[in-house]
Amino acid sequence: MTTTSPTKERVTTIGEGGRRFWLYPASFKGLWLKRRQWLAAFLIVLFFVLPWIKIDGHQAVLLNIVDRKFAFFGIVFWPQDFYIFWFFVVGGIVCIFLITALWGRLWCGWACPQTVFLEHVFRRIEKWIEGDAMKRRRLDRGPWTWEKLRKKTLKLSLFMIISIHFANTVLCYFAGSDHVMHMTFTAPGDNWSWFTFMAFLSFLFFADFAWFREQFCIIACPYGRFQSALLDEHSLIVGYDYGRGEPREHLRKGVESKAGDCIDCNRCVAVCPTGIDIRMGLQMECVNCTACMDACDEVMEKVGRDVGLIRYTSISELEGKSQRSIRLRTVAYSILAVFLLAAGSYALLNKREYSIQILRAAGSGFSRVQSDHVINHFQVKISNRTSKAITIEPCLPPGFELTTALRTWNIPAQSTQNQSIFVSRHLDKFSPDGKERLVVSFRREDKTIFQDEITLIGPAHED
Repeated sequence: MTTTSPTKERVTTIGEGGRRFWLYPASFKGLWLKRRQWLAAFLIVLFFVLPWIKIDGHQAVLLNIVDRKFAFFGIVFWPQDFYIFWFFVVGGIVCIFLITALWGRLWCGWACPQTVFLEHVFRRIEKWIEGDAMKRRRLDRGPWTWEKLRKKTLKLSLFMIISIHFANTVLCYFAGSDHVMHMTFTAPGDNWSWFTFMAFLSFLFFADFAWFREQFCIIACPYGRFQSALLDEHSLIVGYDYGRGEPREHLRKGVESKAGDCIDCNRCVAVCPTGIDIRMGLQMECVNCTACMDACDEVMEKVGRDVGLIRYTSISELEGKSQRSIRLRTVAYSILAVFLLAAGSYALLNKREYSIQILRAAGSGFSRVQSDHVINHFQVKISNRTSKAITIEPCLPPGFELTTALRTWNIPAQSTQNQSIFVSRHLDKFSPDGKERLVVSFRREDKTIFQDEITLIGPAHED
């Protein structure tokens, strides 16, 4: 079986002299479109609802860079937990490599926010206001009339409203939904930095979805350029069955044809959101959105031929070879992803909520009080890694006395304190070798949360 390679020398939407060709993707129906619409609806609702869900008092997903707080479904990461966060981030990237090696650009066509919002929100609004592809093209090329002004104003106004709402939701992920609600009812000047950031995001999203569109996937997004490194002949792609479809021939009623199944209707090109011809082979601009699959299947059903001329396949399958899921790169990606995620999970499960260090005060030895007690001076460093203030009480075993400025220590959330303690023991009970070992306990709400052994030094003497 034969395959073909792309032969074009420039990006589909760019013409001579760098002039951009504006795309008007045609409407279509199909099974894959319905599946993508259901998934898109779920992802859109999830995106807008997630910042308002609270788990254990924390926002479900929060990436607060300013306060250096990251929350994921009840699990809170602070700056000292960055190494744990690193394991999961790098592990997630490796998982994307694995998914791409197995199923191609599944992310781009099905879950990327650019594709989801452009194809299932903004283009649908555009179609509702301006009509199908032919009407939109005719409207853009026609003179400015009151009808055109009305439609363009309504469309762009809705685009701006959605972009502002989109930007505010993004802001909720970085500043916190409670803080965004507070800023909403205060003057912009009181939070000018956040307001400027939100205004910039609103303009950015509006410009992207109203004008830049598929150029983001073709020019700005680096993912398509990684295809050559991440994909191989066994990776799943949206591909045209060249051996079955060629040679092409327009369908003529009453004339028997010995040509391939492709009737050269260009329907696959008309519906493509990036304007490519899938029949030219695997291309960087293809986001695997399955639009050409639905369009081609619709045509094949009408002309009484088998569907699947354009389908999910692989280069090896198109060439008549067997397709292998288990291969060196998928095994390597799987092992690395499992290692990173397992290491991150282990570190997360063993993460300490408190960190307590007891060190002898610099330059201090021991001192005697009224010639009958030996006193040692220590510094205690306490780090509270939780999101709530805690109260800790130090305790000593019987026979030792503790002196400190406060009997209980209040440690604010995500802060560190240093406290001085003085530990004394009666000289008559002190060890003859001049050293006493004891365990210092720290209790919170009548529960021991930390223990550490310290050594007292004193005068050596004979019994």
